[in-house]
Amino acid sequence: MKSTPSKLYATLIVIIGLIVGYVGYSQWIVQNESTVPAPAIDPKDNLTVIKNLKIDYKILDDSIYKGLITSGESPVGPGTTGKKDIFAP
Repeated sequence: MKSTPSKLYATLIVIIGLIVGYVGYSQWIVQNESTVPAPAIDPKDNLTVIKNLKIDYKILDDSIYKGLITSGESPVGPGTTGKKDIFAP
C-alpha cells in the first residue's frame, strides 16, 4: 500500500501543529506562573502569648450559668444507628 503525498503532508502538518501547540502552551504556563510569597511572621505570633494567658472563671459562678438545665441524656449512651451494610436493600 502506497500512501499518497497529500495524506503524508496532512499527517506531518497535524504532528507539527501538536508539537508547536504543546511547546507554546508549556512556555505560556511557565511565564504566567505566579508565586505566592510566604506570609510575614509577626514576632508576637508565637506560643509565649498563650503561656501568659489568664482565664477568667467568674462566668461559671454567675446565677444565669448555674440556672441552665440539661435536657436529654448526658452523657449520650451509644446505641444502634444506621445499617451495618449500607448497600443492602
